[in-house]
Amino acid sequence: MSTATPLVFHPSPLQRAMALLLCAGSWLVGARALASLLQKIPLLHATIAQAEAAGEAPWVAWLLMILAIAAVVVGSLLLLATILGLVIIEGTEVLVDQLGIAVELAYLPAAWARWLGAGRLPWKRVGSLLRRGPFFVLAGDGKTAGQEVEKPLPTLRFLLVDELEHLINLIFQRSPNISFKD
Repeated sequence: MSTATPLVFHPSPLQRAMALLLCAGSWLVGARALASLLQKIPLLHATIAQAEAAGEAPWVAWLLMILAIAAVVVGSLLLLATILGLVIIEGTEVLVDQLGIAVELAYLPAAWARWLGAGRLPWKRVGSLLRRGPFFVLAGDGKTAGQEVEKPLPTLRFLLVDELEHLINLIFQRSPNISFKD
């Protein structure tokens, strides 16, 4: 294999379809929950007004309203997470050549892509391969032949790729300084 023809690893069509279905399903459930909340708020408000008029404590109705609003806020954050996951999965490319490994996140701005794990590491600088949450993480060791590196090495992250076993075997075969500790 020459450096002019790198191996390119993408998520499989099935993995991409599952991410799309997860995102679409999350949006459908979120829209239904929001519609349900909007239908129940006038009823909860009327219950609070009736309890106050009767001189009773409306704390249960207030608690239900606060819990419903909190559930919608949490659901909105989860919807944003599914969109981000879909964008990451759709734009992920892992490039392997004789010089090193590179992760590209194509559909994100460059600063976000670097923050989420895009970048390039030479084989001699790959220090460890870990699984942290949903991500596979390639961390640089910062040393080459006993010398410290002046600039910080990127930490590469990717979610899913087709032929993941083949990619991991390539990483283990070509990384002379890889260790199995955190």
